[in-house]
Amino acid sequence: MKNLFEIVISFLILVFVSFFMVTTQAKQIEDCQPKNIELWVQASFASDGDTIIIQNKKFKLIGINAPQKERKQKFNTSGQPLAKESQNRLNKLLANHDMQVGIEYDTSKIDSFNRGLLHLYVKKDDQIYNLNQLMLATGYALFKSEYNNNLHQQCYYQAEKIARSEGIALWSLYKNQPKLNYPVVLSNKITLEDDGFRIFKGKIVSVQKSSTNYILNMDTVGIRITKKYWNNFDFKQLQDLKGKIIEVRGNGFLFKRSMFVKIQSPNAIDRLRKLNVSTTK
Repeated sequence: MKNLFEIVISFLILVFVSFFMVTTQAKQIEDCQPKNIELWVQASFASDGDTIIIQNKKFKLIGINAPQKERKQKFNTSGQPLAKESQNRLNKLLANHDMQVGIEYDTSKIDSFNRGLLHLYVKKDDQIYNLNQLMLATGYALFKSEYNNNLHQQCYYQAEKIARSEGIALWSLYKNQPKLNYPVVLSNKITLEDDGFRIFKGKIVSVQKSSTNYILNMDTVGIRITKKYWNNFDFKQLQDLKGKIIEVRGNGFLFKRSMFVKIQSPNAIDRLRKLNVSTTK
């Protein structure tokens, strides 16, 4: 009787797990679908792996960050690995879909550099595909958490997660050439060259609060959350990170020979990530 009971319980657990996995996958697929494509237009070309020129204007793909190309105008900015390959991959995706893209806006339509912010779509055999997701799935871009442009965050994070588990493109680079410190850099191995967008990994050694910032420190990386974004965070949850190893993603910048990263959303930290958020437009 006991064995029969155990068999029934095991079967019910299996059914529940299978149902949960199917339901989760269905939600992820649904999250990739457009909510409101406003128009279809002809794109010109991709200027890098997350930027497209449409009607002579620059548009950034929401929720992704591609390796930065070397820039010599104004500031001499060194490039990141596979930047050219990322640009080529996005241009290939566009060319494979006749350069036609569907435009979907989110809460914020422009960034601080006056570039448009878009979720983009392409068509193939009457099917519509999320272009931002496709780039992440290739492994040539990283998921980027945005505090106010939350449409499709679950979709984008899952696309990166699969590419990472498969070890392709940037994730192959990380596995085979860890000394490049990209796309993940360990806090205890960071150098002054490791600025720009990447994933910083290390143990949180202190959590504090000032009049202007929540302050989380690894051994060599300082995470800062300005007061403007405090409503997005639970300070008790931040305090609970002390002593734990985390991954935080964002733009690293140098200040007085130390590395800092400012974040706006809990989704920038792996242990706080809650992607089942919706945006009211």
